[in-house]
Amino acid sequence: MTHEDHHQDVRHTWFTEILTTALNDLAHAERVITAYAAQQPDGFIAWGMAEGEAVQAHQALRQAPALHAAPPTDHTEANATADTLFNLATKAAQSLVRAAELAADPDDKMACLQAALHAGRLRDALR
Repeated sequence: MTHEDHHQDVRHTWFTEILTTALNDLAHAERVITAYAAQQPDGFIAWGMAEGEAVQAHQALRQAPALHAAPPTDHTEANATADTLFNLATKAAQSLVRAAELAADPDDKMACLQAALHAGRLRDALR
């Protein structure tokens, strides 16, 4: 294995880990926000924008070809706060931009950037 091959393997591994973590985080945010909306009076009004952006970010990232074989794992945490969701969305947006920089496949790059856009909007909706 050449130095360049090793570099590409490391880069691909890092890219895949970032995507998988972001996908899991976005799926978790989507579930928690949906649960909050369902439990509160007028919850869908209060949480609707955030829920929509979480769904859009999750769906956009699922379009990345590199993720077709990597289903999200299930988070069991049930009592996340808006601050926790805000931090999760911030982390996901940053990670997705990093992943887009690492992506070799243009479709992976596009999926990451679209998901980052929605994750940023999710973060803004949670402010």
